[in-house]
Amino acid sequence: MKFSPILISAFVIAGAGMMSLPAHAATVKPAAVTRIALPHAPFSVLPAKEVIKRYKLVSLLSPLAQKEKDTVKDFIDVKDAIVFEGNVKLREDIHAEYRAANTVKTPFEQALLDGDRLIVIHGDLDCGKLDTSTMHGVFVLGNVTCDTVSLGMSHFYVKGNLVARTYLIGSAEDDEGYGNEGEAQVRVDGTVSAPKVRTWHFGLGHLKFAKGSAEEVLVEQEDRNASGPCNRAKDC
Repeated sequence: MKFSPILISAFVIAGAGMMSLPAHAATVKPAAVTRIALPHAPFSVLPAKEVIKRYKLVSLLSPLAQKEKDTVKDFIDVKDAIVFEGNVKLREDIHAEYRAANTVKTPFEQALLDGDRLIVIHGDLDCGKLDTSTMHGVFVLGNVTCDTVSLGMSHFYVKGNLVARTYLIGSAEDDEGYGNEGEAQVRVDGTVSAPKVRTWHFGLGHLKFAKGSAEEVLVEQEDRNASGPCNRAKDC
């Protein structure tokens, strides 16, 4: 059988293309369920008890939280933990947003919707939006630098410095607290810096604010995100 020069050339080009493919391309296996890899920030979903013990997370809770037996018990009863090893720069927000079921989610966003949403980052964190209000806890064993940081009634620990490039806000989520909920939930071993700091029945006065940072201003709930003056203080 004879082949035309054009057809022979096509075979040669196709063969060269096949040879250029990675040798393992035909045998790629799906990642294990407990290991979900993002190109820019690989993470694992692990049993929380193992993670809490490995990183001694109970000792990293705020001093007030450590004194409450029920609080500690609830914390160690968490089922799963999302663990990042090394410095992390996320495209995704750290925020468990409950979207429609048919909305396409990244593996990290899906992991946030599953389980108890305890996050441990063994390194520095750089992200857009960090919102702890729907988390069970966020522990960063390095520095945090995010565009916005919203703190709620969840355990939050930073070993290094915390920098919010746009604003830092905190909310107790209701007005029945003692006003020191922030002290019970938030621990930062380094300094805190943000151009705008607003809290509602939360209180971050126990933290060490860096030179040049805005001071904390207590506001009414509806004014937490306002860019201008608020009801309680004209300089916020």
